[in-house]
Amino acid sequence: MDIVQLRNIKKQYGEKVIFQDINLNIPAGFFTVLRGESGAGKSTLLNIIGGLEAPTSGEIIVDSKDVRQLSREERTNFYRHEIGIIFQGSYLQPQFTLLENITLPGVFAGMPEAERKQRAEQLAEMLGITENLNFLPKEVSGGQAERACIARALLLSPKIILADEPTSNLDEANAKTVLEILNYIRQQMGITIIIASHSRDVMEFATQIVEVANGAIKITASQNQVAQSAMPIQNQIAQQSAPAQNVATSQGVVSDNQGNL
Repeated sequence: MDIVQLRNIKKQYGEKVIFQDINLNIPAGFFTVLRGESGAGKSTLLNIIGGLEAPTSGEIIVDSKDVRQLSREERTNFYRHEIGIIFQGSYLQPQFTLLENITLPGVFAGMPEAERKQRAEQLAEMLGITENLNFLPKEVSGGQAERACIARALLLSPKIILADEPTSNLDEANAKTVLEILNYIRQQMGITIIIASHSRDVMEFATQIVEVANGAIKITASQNQVAQSAMPIQNQIAQQSAPAQNVATSQGVVSDNQGNL
């Protein structure tokens, strides 16, 4: 089943045409990578899928719903629950703790405070950041901040996660761990992952690669079906990582420039 269908999508800004006649099907449960050079339009395409930008023309079908047929309020509510978004650059509200950042989507969705706190704590435990929940973003490592972004995206139990260059601010070891976490989420929860990236490391995890260039796309066959068993990352993300500790993995010690993930 295709969870995302783009039909004859056109996008232009003024006289500049970004896309013309884009057709794309993304099957449910896939790890899809939108690949292209900077400025190729991959982030724009990701934003169109996520409802952050409207196409100039064309159809967008998400989970069998034609989003054009929804009212503005229905569309906002639909996207809020259907899609979780990981913004570029570990984007967190600097004045809020990690816990407050993770629960923000629940606030806007009207989720009761106790329920959203419980959900956030469950996700934090799964992702190994329980001990960091009361810290501000500036007080944690880049890897921990990115995990908080993943937890925030998962808060409302979406069927799709969109991520725009989720590893751009991380070192190589932490970048790989974040990708392993996203792949674990796909494998264990059945969530479709769609990433816009030009990083070669991301391709290792892709089940579908969409090349974006010159206003068109080209779909590449599945790449390496990474780790049919998710056990290594299961062991890894079960650990709790305090700000001054290293995170041991089955492959050694993963650390960033602040000393941990």
